[in-house]
Amino acid sequence: MAKLVLLLKRRCVVHFNSQSQGTVKPKQFLENACTQLIRRYQLDYPKLPDNATTDGNFLSRLLGEVSAKLGGKELIIVVDALDEVDLTSQSSGSNVLYLPDALPDHVYFIVSKRPKSLPLPNHQVFDLMQYSAESLADVKVYIDKRTSNSASIQNWINHQNLQREQFVAAVAEKSQNNFMYLRYVLNDIDTGSYSDVTLNDLPRELEGYYKKHWVQMMGRDDDPLLEMKVKIIYVLSKAREAVSRGWIAKSVGETDFKVQQVLRKWDSFLRQQQVDGEIRYSIYHNSFREFLEKDETVQSAGINVEELNRNSINNRIEGAPL
Repeated sequence: MAKLVLLLKRRCVVHFNSQSQGTVKPKQFLENACTQLIRRYQLDYPKLPDNATTDGNFLSRLLGEVSAKLGGKELIIVVDALDEVDLTSQSSGSNVLYLPDALPDHVYFIVSKRPKSLPLPNHQVFDLMQYSAESLADVKVYIDKRTSNSASIQNWINHQNLQREQFVAAVAEKSQNNFMYLRYVLNDIDTGSYSDVTLNDLPRELEGYYKKHWVQMMGRDDDPLLEMKVKIIYVLSKAREAVSRGWIAKSVGETDFKVQQVLRKWDSFLRQQQVDGEIRYSIYHNSFREFLEKDETVQSAGINVEELNRNSINNRIEGAPL
């Protein structure tokens, strides 16, 4: 979807949902999309009306106004990762993100989601899984370009006594056409994380990559921090937004200092962001979070995260930091 925005030369309205960044609310989409429309088409709204983000009515009104000004041109609205939207924060029975049931002339939405049933208006499906040959060709081009731009990857290939074509074909096959896998594995080769790993031992598919992550995060079986690590991963995989070290410590019943010891070792596995002057943490990508949610060891931690999430909402209402 990011590539699509570039192909359109950014002449579109854009919204990227991201669970790890806390961008999952319909209110955020409506505010973002409406603001872009007003600015791009110079609509007569000095500020958003108070009810602009409560449902899709104001967005539909703006789309009608823009349609009248297009003069035969097209308005394209790109919305990524509908599967990461928090449906509990919108009215029951409404379309995801309050997407309109009908569009005015020359207005188009291009949206993406993983295979998940969502409340959507009438739409035309373009299933990328039906284009495996084209995807494989794109994967090989991506690997070859990434290799050309990295002396470290080229040295890794030479150290393995491989031909570049052999490397490209093998990594493409292991990726199963998953670009997220390619991004992580090729970066790990580039940074030297796989200096002692052979081509055959590279993880297979994204889940195989995540399993290696899990082993690295947990460390040795006799690690005295092992139980706490499992609890920390559990609350991070269940938390609905980025959370502070203090919130994590309270959730797992440990001190800030001990939690900080663990978090420092996990820099490459967590996303860190500054919010209100403090660092907050989240699992770096939603697919990794879902992998952790399915892990039996993680789920055995037995922490009531629903209660924790309710407490985090209460803390925000009261003005206390997460």
